[in-house]
Amino acid sequence: MNKEHIMKDKTKALIKKMEKERGFAQPWRNYLAERDPEFMQLYHKTAMHVFHKKGVLPLKFKEMISICLDAFTFYERGFRIHVRNALKAGATEQEIVEALEVCTLMGIHNMSISLPALGEEVEKFKKDKR
Repeated sequence: MNKEHIMKDKTKALIKKMEKERGFAQPWRNYLAERDPEFMQLYHKTAMHVFHKKGVLPLKFKEMISICLDAFTFYERGFRIHVRNALKAGATEQEIVEALEVCTLMGIHNMSISLPALGEEVEKFKKDKR
């Protein structure tokens, strides 16, 4: 087996692992995994550590921090993903709204993007639970 074939197998395994552990795929991660699998492996391991290590912050708080960052950087896809994750981790809609309100002090116009997406994701979550 040549070195290039071994690298492709490792890259495929890494992409599969990232998709499984995160629950979704993002094209930029796959692109980077193909071009620099060592970096992407370290990045993924760091992200998993930050979100899933047993620390003082509960997962729902970590997700709500991510929600606020995504809302105020206009990253709607990430916002939706973290809303779903926060709801699964036990956050309530009101907790998410309050976290967004705290962050709103820095940029009120950002709420016009995040609140409609929050409402849609909460409704989807409620519907899926039925």
